[in-house]
Amino acid sequence: MNINVLLPIKFDHPFTYSSDPSIKLEKGDYVLVPFRNKEIFGIVWEMGASSPKNIKIKKIISKINFPKLSENNINFIEKFSLYNLSSLGMTLKLFMYEKGLLSLNKIKNKNNYSEYKITKFKKNNLNNSQKKALNEICKNLKFSRYSTTLVHGVTGSGKTLVYFDIIKKALKENFQVLVLLPEIALTKQIAQRFKDYFGCEISLWHSSIGDKRKKIIWKGVSENKIKLVLGARSAIFLPFQNLKLIVIDEEHDSSYKQDEGVIYNARDMSILKGSIDKFPVLLISATPSLESYFNSKNKKYFYVSLQERYKNISLPKIEIIDLVKFPADKGKFISNNLILKLKKLINEKNQVLFFLNRRGHSTYVMCYQCKKRLVCPNCSIGLVFHQTSQDAMCHYCDYKTKLNQKCINDKNCDYTFYGLGVEKIFEEVQVIFPDKKIQIFSSDTVNNNVSETIIKDIETNKIPILVGTQLISKGFHFPKLNHIVVVNSDTNFLGSDIRASEKNFQLLQQLSGRAGREKNDSIVFLQTNDPNNKILHSLSSTNPEVFYKEELEFRKKAHLPPYSKLISIIVSGKNKFDVEKISNKLRASFSNHLKIKIYGPVTAPIFRIRDKYRMRLLIKYEVSLFPQQFLKNWLNLTLITKDLKLEVDVDPINFL
Repeated sequence: MNINVLLPIKFDHPFTYSSDPSIKLEKGDYVLVPFRNKEIFGIVWEMGASSPKNIKIKKIISKINFPKLSENNINFIEKFSLYNLSSLGMTLKLFMYEKGLLSLNKIKNKNNYSEYKITKFKKNNLNNSQKKALNEICKNLKFSRYSTTLVHGVTGSGKTLVYFDIIKKALKENFQVLVLLPEIALTKQIAQRFKDYFGCEISLWHSSIGDKRKKIIWKGVSENKIKLVLGARSAIFLPFQNLKLIVIDEEHDSSYKQDEGVIYNARDMSILKGSIDKFPVLLISATPSLESYFNSKNKKYFYVSLQERYKNISLPKIEIIDLVKFPADKGKFISNNLILKLKKLINEKNQVLFFLNRRGHSTYVMCYQCKKRLVCPNCSIGLVFHQTSQDAMCHYCDYKTKLNQKCINDKNCDYTFYGLGVEKIFEEVQVIFPDKKIQIFSSDTVNNNVSETIIKDIETNKIPILVGTQLISKGFHFPKLNHIVVVNSDTNFLGSDIRASEKNFQLLQQLSGRAGREKNDSIVFLQTNDPNNKILHSLSSTNPEVFYKEELEFRKKAHLPPYSKLISIIVSGKNKFDVEKISNKLRASFSNHLKIKIYGPVTAPIFRIRDKYRMRLLIKYEVSLFPQQFLKNWLNLTLITKDLKLEVDVDPINFL
């Protein structure tokens, strides 16, 4: 019998193989097949395929003893592939943990997964607001029916405890549950909360988990013996056998967007999976994405709100520091008027965070002798100087160099440093508070090896002063953190990103939510040169819906998402002229369509990244349309040579 097998390679169709009658195969079975000069795992895609002409058909080598891919998962792969304009093969690759498949026959001792077995549930003491939210969620939620519910609760309102109760209900019915988290650094802290509540080790799935542990979790999930998984976006591709609930914490977070290889949004694909497999999805956020908020207001999603903080702790007060009236000293960045207040607060044992969303020390490094700026040789962007490592670094390709560069007259360059990074603020804070322990909290300093110790010291107030980047805004619970200084709140609003207002409202709102989670009278200080900025003032409002309504009104007038849909197409390659040629060819071959517009090609804002030139086209179309097949056919018309790369980003959130 001939059988079509889908392989995890860059093809949009399966390949035909013959099968020995002794191997009993069904659609969805994992098989090992020869392909070119190697053996490769694939999935039985279609039984009884016709024989291709003039091609010698190879035989399937063996069937893999592993639970087959369900009809629903095959349907999910097809819909995922079409929506994201990716090939079927590369979509399948997301499901294929090949190291796990290779080791299946090598595992001698069966694992009973006892460490992950849930033996007890901690009793939840919910307040009235949480009980009301839980009842509203349960009213619309059945584990055998698809639904999406947006749980919109102010920071510190106890949203986690509410969804713990929903998870408990699913686990008591012996279902599998997946909880998605946006940041690896966040998983350890929240995993401890899960461990305390559910009384067992929690299965973590993300890129930093070692292969040995990954194989155990992957196999335990496939055998339906591991019931609860906490993971990053790739966890949606684990081989669940009885998944009946996905919870997406911090659903607005841009980290759910995979921006390399197959580009997809894990939040949106979880909703697609829930709709196919017929189970509920919970979206959790204090600052929902505009799309999720819009969908809930249009009754596409259920909407549940928590407006009170846990234990009735008040939200932090917002205080705007006008840098025009109360400037910092020359060459400094913290207002003198604010320094006096902060000294008093820290002496009263309050924990303070200085926030600046820029890694490194200085963002502009210039030698005035040779008149050259230190730039990345691989990207069209300047290098950022990092004081801690004494390196100048590119934040796009990770290129590093020391500052001993040759200048004129055989001397070394004498650099002057401009621009503001978190390390420069750290230096300034050290001068202001010389006798206090201060910690930088950024992706450069908080990694898997040291993050646990740092987080514990912050939680117990052994570190009274933090200087942090956006990482600290992502769901961490620091009970002693009472006051936050946003050093330069203006820079967040610069740029051409259509989502800039939304992203920065979310960032500042999430950031303010880190303050005063267990104590009243907390303050967030916003330093600004534009004290009349409406987004800064909207943070002071007790009703965040004011911002959402204004932003939706603007998007509606401009016909931007969620009132339209966007697809970004990026052509990149080492030869600038080839990139331009193919981009123009793509534009010229696009058939005019009344409800589908094409813009560009234009050079990307960062024209060169990792030694590849980049050009962008943008597709804009009506929400009522689903033009994916039309666009897929159009993209397949243009032959992209091996030295060029074409990336398609459906529903882009980044426009660089």
